[in-house]
Parts: sequence; structure tokens; C-alpha cells
Amino acid sequence: MSLSLVPQDTATVRAPDAFGAYVVEERLGEGTMGCVYRARHQTLGRRVAVKSLHQALLGDPALVRRFLQEARLVNTINHPHIVEVHDFVEEPGQVYAVMELLEGETLTARLASQPLSLETLVRIATEVAEALAAAHALKVVHRDLKPDNVFLATRDGREWVKVLDFGVAKLLVQDGPRVVETQNGDVLGTPRYMAPEQAAGLECDTRTDVYAFGTVLFEMLAGRPPFEATVFGQLAADIITRPPPPVPTLTRTGEPVPEALRRLVVACLAKNADHRPQTMQDVLRQLSNLDVDLGLGPSVPRPRWYLPVALLTAVTIGAGVVFAVRSGGTRPAPVVEPSAPVVAQPPTPPPPAPAPAPVTLGIETTPAGATVTDEGTGEVLGTTPLALKREARAQTMKVRIELKGHEPVTREFSTAESLRVELPLKRLAIAAPKKETKAVTDGVIDPF
Repeated sequence: MSLSLVPQDTATVRAPDAFGAYVVEERLGEGTMGCVYRARHQTLGRRVAVKSLHQALLGDPALVRRFLQEARLVNTINHPHIVEVHDFVEEPGQVYAVMELLEGETLTARLASQPLSLETLVRIATEVAEALAAAHALKVVHRDLKPDNVFLATRDGREWVKVLDFGVAKLLVQDGPRVVETQNGDVLGTPRYMAPEQAAGLECDTRTDVYAFGTVLFEMLAGRPPFEATVFGQLAADIITRPPPPVPTLTRTGEPVPEALRRLVVACLAKNADHRPQTMQDVLRQLSNLDVDLGLGPSVPRPRWYLPVALLTAVTIGAGVVFAVRSGGTRPAPVVEPSAPVVAQPPTPPPPAPAPAPVTLGIETTPAGATVTDEGTGEVLGTTPLALKREARAQTMKVRIELKGHEPVTREFSTAESLRVELPLKRLAIAAPKKETKAVTDGVIDPF
């Protein structure tokens, strides 16, 4: 079993013998701010996970309040795909939360050991989206969704997703239980999965989680997140300005990725939050509409001419019977010979339509060198000045134009005729961080 914690040397902190009535059995993991232990209630024998704050940090009231915030938020959401918190205890020398004990592995461990089938990938994504939708319904933004915080637990004989670690979650409203909120300018979360607004220290909302969900989807398909860098500043700049790489057309198991799923990933990774799916319910609807083979096996379609032939045969036989009945009296009814079976010939296919004449879409920017990406497929089309040749069709094509240090531009063009456009790009003003961020440990900014 593993939990969503930053790997550390577990010998650095001596495990306590007990937390109240819970006797410690073993340490499961350790982060920069706390540890998780497997424990057993000494009277009831119930096994749980105990998440404790390091003793050296108990004197920081803000950290203690944030630790309590996580327990309150999780308890408020109360969703089957979110880890359960049974109790929160603050006493001299100890601050800890008692949680359900999960048996299984994180999505990080699963992706490192084996690729996911398309069916498994869609199931995991759907259950994660359900958990986030439940949190968002209560105005709670997770802000640190990543494979480490997606736990694949065994429950009732099947695999069951549990979303972990709401430690940097934010409540978007002030009514109800008071919680600790971070100020604008704080950068909290795991850098590789941050949304552009989060990396820039700007205000976050539920669409920030939609972006992180897109990065997890991308990693399940590609085996790596969209952006990687060894320096946080470079990573943040890439997330804010660079287009994501194209979404794979095949899963790591070799299955074709449905076009609708590729479009969903591209939409979730939009730089501008207004261009993403606006709610996790929107994401769930798109996931439910995916044409994914769930192992039921395709039905065998009948030829289009099957029904007309059957009806024609029935009408022919029926006509003979009616004639024999109506011709009663002294005259014998004529003997109707069985009709020869009627075999319909498949229709002759029409000749192929002539290919439409190509059209040219010319895109120029000031300054030049901007990257042009097809927003529908995520395909990088080239850099400006750019001349795209396409078949003339009565539809539109939506592209995203991005240049480092400039604001991205999204435009929709008709592909029915040739055209040429010139776009001036506006420089991007990125405000300097208002305050120092938390220390980075193994690429993770950990509030605990």
C-alpha cells in the first residue's frame, strides 16, 4: 500500500506507540509536514490510517488550522470516491486525523507498472470526475489533483477510486464552517499538474481542477504529464505560454483513442479557463458519451436488404392463400405453385464524388514564429507565417495561436474558401510573485 505523500527517509521520524486509543502498527509514508501510519483501535480492533502533523510544526497555528480544514472539507463532501475521515484530534503533543485504511496502490504506481486499457482508463477518469463534481457542488476546489492523489483501492471485489489529500483545497464561499483560505499570490499544489492561473499565482476556481483532470487524463494516455522541467520557473512559463503536446492517437496498450476523448483532453488543457469545460458535470457528460467497448462484444448487423426480402416473401405467399379462399363454390380453387424465392440484389453503389478543390488558409502574426494548434485535435500545425492546405468543406476550423511572452489567441475560420489573416500579438504581462512560495521538495510544494 502507498499513499499520496512525498517520498522521504522514513527513518527521520520515530513512530509513536499510539495515537489516543489507536495503537500504531507501521508507518505507511512520510511527507515534509506529516506522516501516515497504519493503526488499530486497541478495544474494537478496527484498523485505520492515522495522518499526523510533525511535532516540530505543532507550534504553527496556521498549519494546524489548515490540517483541520482538510478533515472538515472531506467530511462535508462525504462521497464514496473520496477518502473518509472518521475523526480529528488536537491534544498536547499530537494533532492527527483518523481516516479509512485503503488497500491498493496509487495511480502513479499503476502507471509505472503497467499501461491502462481504454476501458480501465475511462472508468478511473469517470470516478475521479464524480468525486470532483461532488466537491465542486459544495464550492470546494481540490487544487492538487495528480496521480499520487488518485488511489486505486480494492472494495467489494472490484477496484474503486479514492481521491486523496484535500490539504490545499479552497472553499470558494464564506458561509458555513469557517476554513483557512490562502491569499492570491500563494502557489500551492504540485507544479507539473498546475493550471496556468495557478502557476501564475492568480485566483483559482473549479476550472483549475478541470485543467488538472486533463493533465491526469493525458498522463494515463501518454505515460507522462504534458509539461516537464527540472526548474519550477521554466515549468511555470511552459504551462502558462506553451501549447500542450498532441494527445496520443493510441493508448499505451495499442488501442485507438476515441476522437471525442482526445478533444476532451485538449479542451481541459486550454490555457484560458473560459475555453475549458466549465463544470465537472460537463466532463462527466462527455465521458458518458464515449463509444468505448466495455467487453460486451459487437452485435452482428443484418444486411440492409434483409427486411424488404422477408416482407416480400410473406406478401407473395399471403396473396396465394387469399385467392384460394375467395374462389370457393363449385369451381375448385386453383393450385398456386410456391413462388420462387426472391433474392434482392444489393444496390449498386453510386460513383464516388469528385474530390473537393483544396483551399489555403494563410496565417501571419506580428511578431512571427507563433505556434498554431488545431484546438479540435491538439495537432500542432506549424509556426507563423503559415500556409495550410485543406479540402474545401462547409465547416469551420478552430485554431490556437501562441507565442512565448505573448497572450494566446483563438480564432475560428471557415474552410469553404481560401483566406489570409494577419494577427498582431499582445505581449503577456506576468506579475511577479507577491511573496515567497513554499519550499519545493522533490518537485512538490507541500503545505503539510
